[in-house]
Amino acid sequence: MLKILFIIMLSTAFLSSAKPSQFLVYGDMPYSHIDADMLRKPSGLLYQAVQKTPHDFIAHVGDIKSGAAPCTNAILEENYALISKISHQPFIYTPGDNDWTDCDRKSLTPRYDELERLKFIRSEFARSAVKLSHYERQTAQPENQTWLHNNIRFITLHVVGTNNGRRQILLSDKKQARAQINIRDDHNVTWLTRNLNPNLSAAVIFMQADIFVNPQYNKSCTQSRQKKCDGFKEYKALLNDIAQKYDFPILISHGDTKAFCLSKRPSGLWQLNGPGDFQYLDVAQVSIDIENKVTPFSVRALLADKVISDCQ
Repeated sequence: MLKILFIIMLSTAFLSSAKPSQFLVYGDMPYSHIDADMLRKPSGLLYQAVQKTPHDFIAHVGDIKSGAAPCTNAILEENYALISKISHQPFIYTPGDNDWTDCDRKSLTPRYDELERLKFIRSEFARSAVKLSHYERQTAQPENQTWLHNNIRFITLHVVGTNNGRRQILLSDKKQARAQINIRDDHNVTWLTRNLNPNLSAAVIFMQADIFVNPQYNKSCTQSRQKKCDGFKEYKALLNDIAQKYDFPILISHGDTKAFCLSKRPSGLWQLNGPGDFQYLDVAQVSIDIENKVTPFSVRALLADKVISDCQ
């Protein structure tokens, strides 16, 4: 009996002293030769900072090139190689609008059909398995990924800026492109709801778009309303419902807009607007402490070496 009590006490002490789960996240880069040099090994400032920082994995939340740069195979492949080699730990990527939906901009030379670029992104950057615990790709939409670490569920969702790809369909067949958005949304919702359950300790959801930005239109997008609608409204409603349904903390980690901040939304969701986008050339270290009921997520900027606080 004493032996059993000793084992229980030892196990409890071990769990209480366990280090919080930690990962790195950034996005919206490289946009220029400046941030590309910062990511490049062996002497890049961001590369060196990542090497010195404990983390379980590193995630890039989309936009691997500037919107002013054309979406050539060479640029996409070169930049993906750069961002995927910044860490010795597993690498996660979810696409951004600059990577495919905005490749038809009139200012770009050459211009591309966005659906063709999406096919390229999927074939080149969403093929291999990643060495993470209980890792899985969605069969129908392989850029969507999930894994489980320390009973924390991590999920990527393919949600992009430019109103989730509904704005500026310039070269693709508009009817076909919007039909593909509806399919992508359906796969995202299925993936999200399938991978959450009440027994989790926490969840982190990665996507490129800042779905909380003030919308141009207030109405939801539906089968009969495919334009002049808020492409993120249904995601906001679903995530708010999920935050109130489950009794564990949930973090939405995204890029797309310029603020670099962490805050808790009225629904209970936590929101991390990550670094990048010219303004904040940095990488965020996220620590998850499930025992801390007040602030389960904390964020530190590697280069600035400071704790990131609430969004204003």
